[in-house]
Amino acid sequence: MGSYAQAEEPEATLVSFSREEKQDALRQIPFNNLRPQDQTRVSSVVKDPSIFRRLPVQVIDCDPELYAFLVTYPEVVVSIWELMGITTVQVQRLGPAKFHANDGAGTVSKVDVIYADNDTNVFFAEGYYEGPLAPKRITAQCVLVLKSGFTTAANGKAYISNRLDVFVKFESRGADFLARTLHPLIGKTADYNFAETSSFISKISKNAESNVAGMQNLIGKLSKVEPTVREQFGEVVGRVYQRKVIAERSLQQQMAQEDPNEPVPLAAAPAREPAALERIDSRSAKPLVVHRVEPVTDENTPMAFAPVPRKRYAELRR
Repeated sequence: MGSYAQAEEPEATLVSFSREEKQDALRQIPFNNLRPQDQTRVSSVVKDPSIFRRLPVQVIDCDPELYAFLVTYPEVVVSIWELMGITTVQVQRLGPAKFHANDGAGTVSKVDVIYADNDTNVFFAEGYYEGPLAPKRITAQCVLVLKSGFTTAANGKAYISNRLDVFVKFESRGADFLARTLHPLIGKTADYNFAETSSFISKISKNAESNVAGMQNLIGKLSKVEPTVREQFGEVVGRVYQRKVIAERSLQQQMAQEDPNEPVPLAAAPAREPAALERIDSRSAKPLVVHRVEPVTDENTPMAFAPVPRKRYAELRR
């Protein structure tokens, strides 16, 4: 989302552009499960793209059901942004798997969701850019492959890792040259927007857990979202809150049954000054162990578990 980008650098490190990554991205596309017409459209873009970029993996603390809902209905996130006054992006749903997007900065596109399962979403977009960065209108087609992995940490929290592969094909050779020239700028903007959007989804999940009444009030203000989608969103938020309450009660019961002579858990230990932490020998530190729990899924839709990136390692330990 162009108008959502800021000037600062993305938190994640720069991605590489190796041939191996591109080949791996191609293998992630479920060609055999696409309709024949979609196979043709996707192949025409990914076989010789003007730009390929694998965006940095983002790991967020988020309820899996809420995450899946917001990926399916991006207009909900955009409508919340609009209420907050932080974007000029507009998304209008045209059908169950089709929507129109305008970033308010010159890019207009029609997006089709051509494949979706528990861990993979494939989008096909076609549109144009018309603005100050180009002397005339630039038309292009784009294939986006979103891979999502789910893990449950020892503290019971659900973490979701996201990775987005982007293939862009420009129709004119002049536009192709211009896009390659502006690739660093385009790439950094995409990286930042992906990181910020992932973080925002995590914040929505946390608000659903801690302020369900406020979330329900917010949902009632999403006038540009279809009533049926708003209703579904409200139901999902309610279930997120219920799961949080059940988890807290279970934890309280577990703590009540523990032997008072047992060592105090780290989470309940008294806080210490930061200076005391500096004296800890890093060589004696033990790595975080993330216990992966396989969710109940249909045999035909296996769930993929993406590893927690090393970039987020220190954050998860904290």
